[in-house]
Parts: sequence; structure tokens; C-alpha cells
Amino acid sequence: MLGIKGRAVSWRVLLQIATVGAYTGVVKIAGGAKVVLTARAFGMSDGLDAYLIAFLLPSFLCDTLAGPLNSAFVPTFIEVRERDGPAAAHRLYQSALAAGAGLLSIAAILSGLFAPWILKLLASSFNADKLALTCSLFWVMLPIVPLTAFTVIWRSVLNTEARFAIPAVLPALTPVASIVFLLLYSQIWGVYSLALGTLAGGIIEIALLAVYMVRRGLPVLPHWHGWNPALHQAARQYGPVIGGIFLLMGAPLIDQGIAGMLGPGSVSALNYGTRLSVVLMAIGPAAVATAILPHFSELTVSAGWEHVRQSLRSYTAIILAITLPAIAILMIISEPLVRLSFEHGQFTGADTPLVTAVQRFSLLAIPSSMAMALVLRLISSMKANFMLLRATALYAILNLALDFVLTRWIGIQGIPLSMALVQLVCVAYLWRRLHREFAPHLERAPEQPIETR
Repeated sequence: MLGIKGRAVSWRVLLQIATVGAYTGVVKIAGGAKVVLTARAFGMSDGLDAYLIAFLLPSFLCDTLAGPLNSAFVPTFIEVRERDGPAAAHRLYQSALAAGAGLLSIAAILSGLFAPWILKLLASSFNADKLALTCSLFWVMLPIVPLTAFTVIWRSVLNTEARFAIPAVLPALTPVASIVFLLLYSQIWGVYSLALGTLAGGIIEIALLAVYMVRRGLPVLPHWHGWNPALHQAARQYGPVIGGIFLLMGAPLIDQGIAGMLGPGSVSALNYGTRLSVVLMAIGPAAVATAILPHFSELTVSAGWEHVRQSLRSYTAIILAITLPAIAILMIISEPLVRLSFEHGQFTGADTPLVTAVQRFSLLAIPSSMAMALVLRLISSMKANFMLLRATALYAILNLALDFVLTRWIGIQGIPLSMALVQLVCVAYLWRRLHREFAPHLERAPEQPIETR
């Protein structure tokens, strides 16, 4: 293990990235098993349609409101802990937990009150009975929203103490609980077994995570210690991340819209061809982002810009050295993978060449997404999330432009190629801004400690 102050690379961090990636893979496997069993139990029924739309809204709230808590909270928490001590850091953590839980609770209450109207917009084709079922399922799963604030911040605190394995694997409990409820109760409760399994999994996850926190000697209850500069700093980092998420949400819609203009089968080819890369990007970049944020946050407190720059370059080189050969192998064997995965029923051998081509181009986006994960976490660690709004606007504009240009040149394959190119441009843009705006700042003497009382 190499210390963060002495050298550019910590092999401990690389091991943590691998650990998070492996356990995230376990979560994805559990999720895949849930999908298979759900298809067997409910097929393409109205009940399943209702569940999927009902789950869409709490999932959206958790992704947009709870997800950014990690990148906004961790850098300030580490800075306060390093400069003012663990007691001050714990006060910040409890206040942030209170604020996050309060925000998510308000969002849950408001969405619960307006659910009939919101869900009617999302599912305008549903008849009255189907819409009523959707609302009922949504209300069953609504408690997941405020609970997510606890799990996100608890995992963040544990990650800052280099505890990655348990927080990474516990999310598998939700699909596992759903599977158990499906097997035991689907014949009795119907699609409610899925909703109750989803809720039960979330409750079990938060309970076990709370036990793990207590065993680590960490407080689990929120406590408002008052507004202070450290909490204000974390709050200022939170808003831009939410704005960036909203902007990025338009990219898949643009891709689907462009694909729909290319003729019959194009949308399906895009969905089938990008499925592998979507799963891999949910594992690889997520693992990098989770493990590297605490490390970069420590670096920006204790080291100068030259060390930070060297560290980013070293991690990028190592990760790409591992990723690129793996992607090359997957591209070579793409056709057999497509045949094995999809050539059943209505999907015939005639469909395989196009889906294979899309899959190969989509795999090119994985290395750029890994680099993007590193740069984004460095930005968060430097408390510079204000950069994200302009970068995501650039991403959306370039994505639209390149989708149009490349699809007219090489067809549907141009959409995944556009994603890879846009990510590279955005990485270069963000790195240039970081170097220009923050290199002088990090070369100056360390700042005074944040007042936390």
C-alpha cells in the first residue's frame, strides 16, 4: 500500500475500486434474476405495466435528489474531519443527514399528494382501473424515497473510512427480497408482491447498514446542529449536481428520438445493442466514482496541484490499461454474445449483424466513461461542482449534433459512437477548466479550517 502523500498511486484504492466493482456486479446479477422471474410470473401484463410506472417516480426522486448527496457531502466531510477533528465532522454528518432526510421526506409527501395527476401524465394510455392500481403500488413503495437519504449518506461516511464492501453489496437485498416475495406470494398478492418485496428489501438494507454503522461506533440518527459554513459549502455543491442530472436525462431521449427517425427496427437495435455496455458502465465507472472520491478529497486537502494532477494521470493510465484490452476482447466476440443472448423467437439471425455493430460501437464509450468518472470525482473533491452545469449543457448540445451527423454517415451505429466522442470532449473540457482555475489555488498555502460551530 502506498500513501497518498508520498506517491501518485495507492494500490489500496485500486483494490477498493475492484471490490466495489465486484460487489456491484453481484447487485446487477441479482437484478437480472429478478427481471427473469418477473417475466415468468407476470409476462407483459397490465399489472407489470402498473408496477414499472409506479416504480419510475420514486426511482427518479432517489436518483435526482438522493444520489447527489454523496458527491456534495464527502469532500466537505473529509475536509472538516482532517482540519477540525472527528467530532466536528460527525456534527456536520448528522446535520447533513437531517437536511437530506428532510428534503427527501418533503419530496415524498408532495409526490404522494399529487401522485394521481403525475402518474396520469406518465401513463396517459392507462384506463381508470389500471391507473388506480399504479397509484396504489406507488404509495406502497413511496417510503423508499426518504430511506434513501439515510443509505446514501451512511454509505458515504463508511466509504470515507475505507469501508466499501458491505455498503456496495447490501443493495442486492432489494432484488433478492423481491425474488423471495415473487416466489412465495405472487399467486396470492399478484403484482403487489413485487412492490412489497421492493419495500422490504429497502427496509432490510437500511436496518443492516444501521447495525454496521453502530458497530463502527458511528451515530445513525440525524441531529440538526444548526446552519454553519461547512453545511453551506456542501449545500452549494448539491444544487449544480441536480441540475447536471436533469440536463443529462435528456440525452437518452434524444438518442431514442434520433433512432426513431432512422426506419423500422432502429430503436430496437439501439436498445439491444447498448444493453451490455449499459450494464458494464453501471459497474465500472460507478466503482471508480465510489472508491476514488474519498481518496481525491483527502488529496485536495493535504497535497498540492502537481500531486493531484500526477495522481489523476496515473489512475487514468492504470484503469485504461485494464479496460482497453477487455473492451477489445468484448468487441471481437460481440457477434457470438449477441447470438447467445438474443437469437430466440422473433429475433433471428438476420437481426444479429446490425445489433452486433451497435454493440461494438457502444463498447467504445466505456473507456471514456471511466475517465469521465475520475474527472467528475476530482471536481467534486475540489468542491467545484459549479462546472457541471456548463459541461452538461455542452454534453447535450454535442450529443444532439453528433447524433444527427454520425447517423447520416454510418447509420444507427453513430448514436453510441456519438456518446463516446462527446464524453471525451467533455473530459478534455473539464480537465482544462480544472487546470486553469484550480492549479494556482492548490499551490497556495492551505486554507483556514472551516468554522463548523
